[in-house]
Amino acid sequence: MARAYHHGALAEAMVEEALAAVREHGADHVSLRAIAQALDVSPSAAYNHFADKDALLVAVGQCGLAALDERMARVLAAHPGDSDDAARARFAGLGRAYIAFAVDEPNLFRLVFGPICAEADMGPESWTGPYAKLVGALDELNDREMLVVGARDGLDVTVWGATHGIASLIIEGYLPREAGDALVDSMGRLALR
Repeated sequence: MARAYHHGALAEAMVEEALAAVREHGADHVSLRAIAQALDVSPSAAYNHFADKDALLVAVGQCGLAALDERMARVLAAHPGDSDDAARARFAGLGRAYIAFAVDEPNLFRLVFGPICAEADMGPESWTGPYAKLVGALDELNDREMLVVGARDGLDVTVWGATHGIASLIIEGYLPREAGDALVDSMGRLALR
């Protein structure tokens, strides 16, 4: 059944429809023609808004990245305060939120971090949200002298890479969900005093 969309909002309706399709079936099973058909518009109308399937999927990927950023923002808001315990909770919570996003949204996670979005010029603003939150949490731990001496340089890349790797291994079925908690706990033991 075709979904209704407000006149002039076809691009947004297409992204919404494609987002639902990615979540359910994965990016490989999305087609611009099928999205147009689901919205009861002609393929040419769809192509007026997106040059091709990849352009539509990049827009969906931007929605996915925004959803990850929102999860991370909720973690920061859930652990307010100017204490070592709050700083530690924010750091661990960011890792858990990242892994939970992958587990809850595996197809969207694969799209966001897959070749279509990697090859697209999504602009530096795309990463400022999630990446800035990680860097901010690490800088706070460093400023509080809670990190192992000399550990801060490059720790953001190490933490992001390890967390992403565990998340990927979990959603591909190579590791159980509990491996994410184990990683977050071990990162804390390795990096924090």
